[in-house]
Amino acid sequence: MNPAAPVDVVLDDSALLALGSGNVLASRLLYQAAETGAWRVHVALAALAEADRVRTGLAGHLGMLDQVVFHPLDLAAVLAASGHERSLGWCHTHHVAMPGAERLDGARVATVLPKAWDGADVRVLDLSP
Repeated sequence: MNPAAPVDVVLDDSALLALGSGNVLASRLLYQAAETGAWRVHVALAALAEADRVRTGLAGHLGMLDQVVFHPLDLAAVLAASGHERSLGWCHTHHVAMPGAERLDGARVATVLPKAWDGADVRVLDLSP
């Protein structure tokens, strides 16, 4: 990984809900992304839809932030989720976090439930208070 390159993180639904509840670590990620460019914050839209069902208005709030990169649910993400026991939001977040042409090293999954990502073959950024 290039030391000067920004760190890519994908917020899972638990991190999105924590952000909506005032989690300081999640808020700092967004601040650092906006002010320094040291972080790039990604959101899988399926995970955002799940979080918004729990905390109505979260999607509208996040949608106003320029520093967030939103990833629509495309066919590749649906195929990656096919037959999976996890929720569509979890699968979409996992898909966004995997290495690809845009992020050769993949992205870390920011979460307050790190055990939910055990065995998922992704790097986890624990936002637990």
